[in-house]
Amino acid sequence: MAKPRVVVLGLGAHGSSAAYRLALREVDVIGLDQFHPPHSMGSSHGPSRILRMAYKEGPNYVPLLRRSFELWHELNRDFTEPSFDVTGGLFMGPPTGRAMTGMKVASEAEDVEIHSLTPEEVRKKYPSFLIPDGWEAIWDPNSGAIFPEVAVGAQLILAERAGADLRYNTQVTGWEATESGVTVNTSDGSIEADRLIVTAGVWAPGLLGDAEIPFEVERVSLWMLEPKANHIFFRAGNFPNASFEIEEKFPLYMQADYGTGVKVALDHHGTPTTPETVSRETTQEDHDKIFEHIRRFIPDLDGKVLDSAVCMYTNTPDLNFVIDFHPGEPNVIIGSACSGHGFKFAPVMGEILADLALDGRSKYDLEMFSATRFS
Repeated sequence: MAKPRVVVLGLGAHGSSAAYRLALREVDVIGLDQFHPPHSMGSSHGPSRILRMAYKEGPNYVPLLRRSFELWHELNRDFTEPSFDVTGGLFMGPPTGRAMTGMKVASEAEDVEIHSLTPEEVRKKYPSFLIPDGWEAIWDPNSGAIFPEVAVGAQLILAERAGADLRYNTQVTGWEATESGVTVNTSDGSIEADRLIVTAGVWAPGLLGDAEIPFEVERVSLWMLEPKANHIFFRAGNFPNASFEIEEKFPLYMQADYGTGVKVALDHHGTPTTPETVSRETTQEDHDKIFEHIRRFIPDLDGKVLDSAVCMYTNTPDLNFVIDFHPGEPNVIIGSACSGHGFKFAPVMGEILADLALDGRSKYDLEMFSATRFS
């Protein structure tokens, strides 16, 4: 009996994971990417990403996080360079804000270990953090740093070792459903497959035909800084993931210096764009927006800019993912629209997408990720 053939379109965080998980199951998997990942053109680049177990986005994410946590450790074991480091995380905000309320609800519902700190306790332990009086802080001991470019590269190398056929610098011009599966048209010819998985990130809206999912691409900037003071505190091994909630909604967040500077960014404070028209250079406006908050909350970081970059989110209106079969094509699976918080789920997302492609179902509850929930 012939092995099923699955095409994975887009080899960033979730696509590289899907290709790897499918190859481990001895599937005939072909991975396609218009660039050569890891690359800086989409959403899977930069020095680090945050993994949080105390998940303000909702308790339904926690089972996926737990599995991802296990798989990140497995990836560290199976590859020569680590993709993940447990750092702990300190998340600060007003008691009524989205972060504090959401983390408490999810942690209580799913029995996630967290510890509450007062502003006085935070300032005593971390003098560089200027947490306002009246705020709260939550310590998540299992929060960690993910190194996205290492992770994508590791998953791709391991996928190839397991038998995946990965084709880089290959432009996909479209796909068509057939009686037996899907035909994927590329710059190098057509590929016949049983299933197609679309993990194309910011390019997904243009590759899903009449799916009618209201995606919006958002341009955001990230910054690598040399601290102005207390340099040792900000180094890896000393500095936790940290965030300050801005306007009781989305945070200013930062991660330790792993050799390229302290990473600092504003979550969901960007502007609408498209991958074709995005301005890929950071601007003075980008700089001034983030440094206003740095000077307010952590002035010791108001130092030299070592580097900066532009990244893109693919958002849905409710900021939840889309993980589902294409509404009109049962042989096409969508694994995109991470809404700015998807990288940490990459390992488990690969498992889920492989399950959908091979078994038609997942052991996880995916209702909140339905492709038709906006209809």
